[in-house]
Amino acid sequence: MTDHSQLHDFHPHNAGLDRDIQSLLSRARRERRPCERDAFLALLAGVPALRKTPGLPEIQAADYFTTLPLCASDADAAVCRSHLKTVYGIKDKESLLEFCGRQFHCQDNYLDFEAVWEGRPLFDPASLNPDAASFFLQARDFSAQFYPLLGHHGYLAWDISERTGHLRAALACGLLTREEFDQLAEEQIIQAQAFGSWEEYAASLVCGALYWDFRQGTALPDLRKAQRLWMDLVRTLLANDAAWDSGFWYAPKREKEFRLWPSEMKMYLPDWEGPNGCFLTDRIAVDGCKVGWCYREEPETAFPDSGWRFFSGDESEAYIADIAHTGIYDLNTACNLDPEIIPLLAAPCRSAFVRGEDGKFRPEPFELTED
Repeated sequence: MTDHSQLHDFHPHNAGLDRDIQSLLSRARRERRPCERDAFLALLAGVPALRKTPGLPEIQAADYFTTLPLCASDADAAVCRSHLKTVYGIKDKESLLEFCGRQFHCQDNYLDFEAVWEGRPLFDPASLNPDAASFFLQARDFSAQFYPLLGHHGYLAWDISERTGHLRAALACGLLTREEFDQLAEEQIIQAQAFGSWEEYAASLVCGALYWDFRQGTALPDLRKAQRLWMDLVRTLLANDAAWDSGFWYAPKREKEFRLWPSEMKMYLPDWEGPNGCFLTDRIAVDGCKVGWCYREEPETAFPDSGWRFFSGDESEAYIADIAHTGIYDLNTACNLDPEIIPLLAAPCRSAFVRGEDGKFRPEPFELTED
């Protein structure tokens, strides 16, 4: 976790809402057990599943929290579709995406706040109109009370939970085909890989729900009431060995076991101009080594290439010669893997740097031989 004394514009709104969240994170965690993809999606939507949706089956079967529901009849499907249209304006795939995109982007807000606290702001709040700037500061300070507990997880679980819950209902009543559901749900699965446990997911979900209520103008006394409700819901799931207490978790297969999932990455280069592709070896992208040597050559023209090539410095010639050990990545990915390269990135082509024993980079002659 970041040293709070080094944070910028960090002024937590001390509402005491963080204390109950700590109890979730202090809870003993069940060891992860593999499960199927559908079971994991159902578990991600555990909180929406506890809220009754007209037309969907009620809690009865033992596998309720690990099964994607289907409406029992055409009449039930019609009731569910009517509910989605009347309450949320959802009547098809397009309106579903529009609603979820408009409503459940709390994590985007949180990442804006986090960037300010960590000294890498993505924009200048002074560029906003007075009302928007005032709200940004209020929301930033409200969210600061959760940062010591949530870190980069922020409000991600709330967005995942609500989006998956709506996808779940749309599949159940036939607004989405199974193929459409699987395609849209994949992003939620990948985003969820940022969490190490259901306790972390629960904490992020509750804080996200409170922030969502805060954005709607809910005052502190009512936020405390809302927190009790959200805490009861997640504790119900954490205490149920057929739900989150099962430890069930699904991780999609990847070509390589990369050091970071997309949802774990921060934005370091919001103002980068020009091509942003680069080469990284697996020693960095997979094994998690720091960059020990790098250079910037004339960019390739076959893809958006910045010209940057990054190595840990301990790769053998044979290792580098095997193209299976090298990949093309976004420069922001490289910065997430080793933020210490950021000051080097503005260097011109035909620049090279090596990390010294003191851990600092120093320039060295650019000497590449043509193949």
